[in-house]
Amino acid sequence: MKKLLVTTLAAFLFISPIVSIKDFKPAMGKWKGAITYIDYTSGKPFTMPANVTISKDNSSDKNLVLSFEYPEEPKANGKDTLMISNDGRQVNGASLVSKKKNKDGNLEIVTEEPGVDGNDNQKAILRHIYTIGKSIFISRKEVKFEGQNNFMLRNEYKMKRY
Repeated sequence: MKKLLVTTLAAFLFISPIVSIKDFKPAMGKWKGAITYIDYTSGKPFTMPANVTISKDNSSDKNLVLSFEYPEEPKANGKDTLMISNDGRQVNGASLVSKKKNKDGNLEIVTEEPGVDGNDNQKAILRHIYTIGKSIFISRKEVKFEGQNNFMLRNEYKMKRY
């Protein structure tokens, strides 16, 4: 029994995906595109132009800085940091669920974490999907509220290199 447990644990550790800053290297640079998000009040999607510059964080070799620009709403411009855990099993504290090449040959990284979302701060599972390629970068957030069976789009940045 003990041997089976050790073997199972070892298999899990070797099969469990990990990420590193190298996985995000093709995403570094300047991107142009749009953000689409679901307005929880109306339930309708809203899309507006957005640009993002992705660079390595000078303070850590495991972090990336995403600088967002919104041409039609410059007051919303800002920065975000993607932090990869030391063991490569988390991004921004969310557990890595999968890492694979999709049918287009782009890398797809998926994380999930418990949290809250919505206008009334409902408990939910938050899923982040990063699609990274030479000419495409997508950062998608999906939400599955407690008691629901399916994930729904919360927001998506769809970018092309410029």
